[in-house]
Amino acid sequence: MFKFAALGLVNKAILPEISTWIGKGLFCVQAGAKGQCRHMSENASTSNHPSFQYCWEPGSGYYGDSLGKTGRYVHDICEDFLLSHLDLVPVPSPSGVFTIGDYGTCDGFASQQLIHKIIVHLRSKHGPDLNIQVLYEDQPSNDFNSLFKRIYDKKSFVSKFSKVFPLACGTSFYQQCVPDNSCDLIISTFAVHWLSDECVFRCPDSIFPMLSASKEEMRVYQQVVESDWEKFLLYRAAELKPGGLLFVAQNLKPTTKPFQSSSETTPDKQGSVTSSNSAQDFLKNFDSSWKELYTQGIITKEEYEACTIRVATRTIQETKAPFENSVRRAGLFLLKGPEEMVFPCMATQLWRQKLERDGVDDRDYFADILTKEMQVGTEAVFRNILVKTRSAAEQSAIIEQLFDTFRKKLAGVDPYTYFSDVVLSRLIAQKLIQQR
Repeated sequence: MFKFAALGLVNKAILPEISTWIGKGLFCVQAGAKGQCRHMSENASTSNHPSFQYCWEPGSGYYGDSLGKTGRYVHDICEDFLLSHLDLVPVPSPSGVFTIGDYGTCDGFASQQLIHKIIVHLRSKHGPDLNIQVLYEDQPSNDFNSLFKRIYDKKSFVSKFSKVFPLACGTSFYQQCVPDNSCDLIISTFAVHWLSDECVFRCPDSIFPMLSASKEEMRVYQQVVESDWEKFLLYRAAELKPGGLLFVAQNLKPTTKPFQSSSETTPDKQGSVTSSNSAQDFLKNFDSSWKELYTQGIITKEEYEACTIRVATRTIQETKAPFENSVRRAGLFLLKGPEEMVFPCMATQLWRQKLERDGVDDRDYFADILTKEMQVGTEAVFRNILVKTRSAAEQSAIIEQLFDTFRKKLAGVDPYTYFSDVVLSRLIAQKLIQQR
């Protein structure tokens, strides 16, 4: 799915923590009238309010302490994949500077352990005098307060190693973030699915562009997806030093029968669903929840059509394509991948563990987990649409009804056959080492 989706292999040690944040609720306020007509400008677009402001306080570390645990699994699974290539990066001087970029960092929780292991590896190979910069990149509205608290905590690698220098960057990664030839390693996980603010497209029949029934909308959307990915890679090609590495993990679009109905998926003997369609049931249910608010007269046609969640999914071939032309000419070459990885849905695994351990088929528990992660990732999108036509109280009432509708849909499905697994592609590329 997306960055907020449940991923990875579940560690039983985190079950009490997940139960705790589920129990905290959805932080929405019931208020306001429903179904009132509002006028929205034809040129209305989403504003740039920080997404976290609706779910947690700046600096609280809430994302990492709850949903960030799921994102860490991707780094855990990919540690050996990345570390096995690290020695390919040339380090000319044991007292020089090695720069690591974490692009789309959020509050730094997901990458913290991986970066720690990278530093351990560099210290072991190159000694204690190597200066290590860690650049944390995200949008200006990111919760950098939580990031700083986390990386300067006494348990962090900053406190454990000398000559380690954290930096922060609020420049979009669809622009150049650092000077040419200045980074040795750039990692980006669950970030490049968010499309750039500059691209313009609307899909009025669905909140997810990939579910649109319009060929023309899909054509425009596909152009944006391809352009943003190429742009991201070209800027990284400029920023990397010769010999530097780029690691990217992102959502993978299915290549066969995209978005088929859930009835076409088949559970195996253990109850796992075998299908190439990443989280397609999950997306369809959320899309239909927003549509129901329109059909019930709770939101206007303008509000319904204005909401597009600007996310991308790419096939393996679409991921590879820029490396075969412009990115290759810029000196960035694939070393390995892109290759497909499937992460079982955390909500399904937690529901199954509860069923097997306690004999309780708690589908509300399953629904709460998936609903919360969707809300953290998307509430700002809806708020930034409704803020143009609704009072704060009305916004909260509409948002609450949206996620309550979604939660009820999830509570009514069979987790064994409901497809919400996460399908990823991962790759590692290297900038050409210039020959003298």
